[in-house]
Amino acid sequence: MTIEQHAHVPEEVDVVVIGAGAGGLAAAAWLVKAGYRILVVEAKPQVGGRASTEPIDGFGVNTGAQIFELGGANKALFDDVGIPIRARKQPVPLILRLGRRDVQVMSGITGFLANKIGIPVIGGLARRFGWFRPKEGIFLDTWLDQLHAPVKIKRLCRNLTSALFAAEPSDVIATLFFDYLTKKGGMNTYGAHPDGSIGPWQDLAAGIQRAGGTILLDTSVTAIGVGDDGRADTVVIRKTDGATVTVRTRAVISNIGPVATSRLFPAEAWPADDREKLEAESFPGTLITINFASEQPIPNLTTLVFFGYTERLAYASYMSGPSPSLAPAGWHLYCVTSTPHPANTGFDLDEELAILRREAAREFPESARAREVSIANCTGDWPGQRAIPGRDWPNATPIQNLWNVGDAARPWMAAGQSGCVESARIAVDALIATGLPASHLRD
Repeated sequence: MTIEQHAHVPEEVDVVVIGAGAGGLAAAAWLVKAGYRILVVEAKPQVGGRASTEPIDGFGVNTGAQIFELGGANKALFDDVGIPIRARKQPVPLILRLGRRDVQVMSGITGFLANKIGIPVIGGLARRFGWFRPKEGIFLDTWLDQLHAPVKIKRLCRNLTSALFAAEPSDVIATLFFDYLTKKGGMNTYGAHPDGSIGPWQDLAAGIQRAGGTILLDTSVTAIGVGDDGRADTVVIRKTDGATVTVRTRAVISNIGPVATSRLFPAEAWPADDREKLEAESFPGTLITINFASEQPIPNLTTLVFFGYTERLAYASYMSGPSPSLAPAGWHLYCVTSTPHPANTGFDLDEELAILRREAAREFPESARAREVSIANCTGDWPGQRAIPGRDWPNATPIQNLWNVGDAARPWMAAGQSGCVESARIAVDALIATGLPASHLRD
């Protein structure tokens, strides 16, 4: 799919969507279908956000997400807007490695027992009667200590919070962790797109453009203006040539996180106490990923692998297996990923990389001789998660016609790309409920 890098900037639209990650594109797709004139502004040269794919030395390296959830909110979105999901389920989409033992999580007899019988029953009983469920207000590490959990269970839980939430047990609310793992449909089947993580979002972006929406890449929003009525009414855009353009709009949906969004507004337009609260309660997660390539396939890394007992290594993935275009002919592309300690800030990157390399070599000796393609330290301005699940902000903001979407505005029990899509559904429904007329109703 090709997106016009220098597309004409409209003078006026119904809605400006800032950021072309999963939440932003989902919102744009639903709004275009409803007849609204949409402008999506993305600062990076490709769509997808952390569910994207970047070219590096002939390889296609995923920016964060390695897989795509085929059911749930993702399926509802693509079905609603009539775009096929070209990601395909792998024969064994996910395994959990417990020492020398591999357990199929989403396939085989163990996957069936867990997802069709065990998880729904336990989750339903827990939420109805309070059985097994942690007490409110405590974090996962505290709950595990109260249960006198053995070291292996604590390591398993740390690796799960790392793989799913880019966090440590001390960062994750215990009830959130429990509810997420035991919710109905919580372990929907995953798949991989032939073009890598960017594939589904490229397909969605192409659909938005076909429906009349405008998408600008390599273009940033520098400010949002507010009218006398306190509503956002203009967006200032800096184009690739450095020129700025002001676009009139009737609403804004932001996929860049509540903190960054608030900074786009004049100080007098955003309540000072709310801005201070956003800054004080910002607690993003971190993911560290080493992407490496081998000329020979690694025998015990043929799919996505979660780890139970490792110190840092949370998951590893055979990226070019289901997506051969990600590696040049004769090469195989892999990644290993961890969350550091502490997960938010203040960790020693060199030390964390040393731990990750050491554990990767222990699990996959071939990785020690492989070619390192890139290292991604997703933290700071480009975090693993803008808010660790359970610490999200509401979609609504102090600006009446502005909504946040993405990985800092998800509903409870939501995470990953599907959680971002869920946040978009909430924001779009709220926007439509304001009575803002769509273009096809005015023209």
